[in-house]
Amino acid sequence: MMSVILAVFLAFLGVQIVSFYREEGRVARVSEQATAELERAVQDRDTLEADFRYFLDPVNLEKELRARFNYRAPGEKLIIIVSPQSSTTSSSRP
Repeated sequence: MMSVILAVFLAFLGVQIVSFYREEGRVARVSEQATAELERAVQDRDTLEADFRYFLDPVNLEKELRARFNYRAPGEKLIIIVSPQSSTTSSSRP
């Protein structure tokens, strides 16, 4: 009788050990994913902080406004030069 109880107890203990090992593996995978996500977030934060510091300089801000949005100062004329290769119209003569 005692051996049956001991066998049941050992079987239960074995199942619990296997369950704990599986849970440990799952937790390790979740931890690795969270660590990778944290690293990406830190990189994004660093990039955003660098951009923020860059745009705090009025010279850099004006340079980016001119390049991205064709900004011009009051009284300043804007000339846009389009190279022949990037032109959408082509003059085809037979």
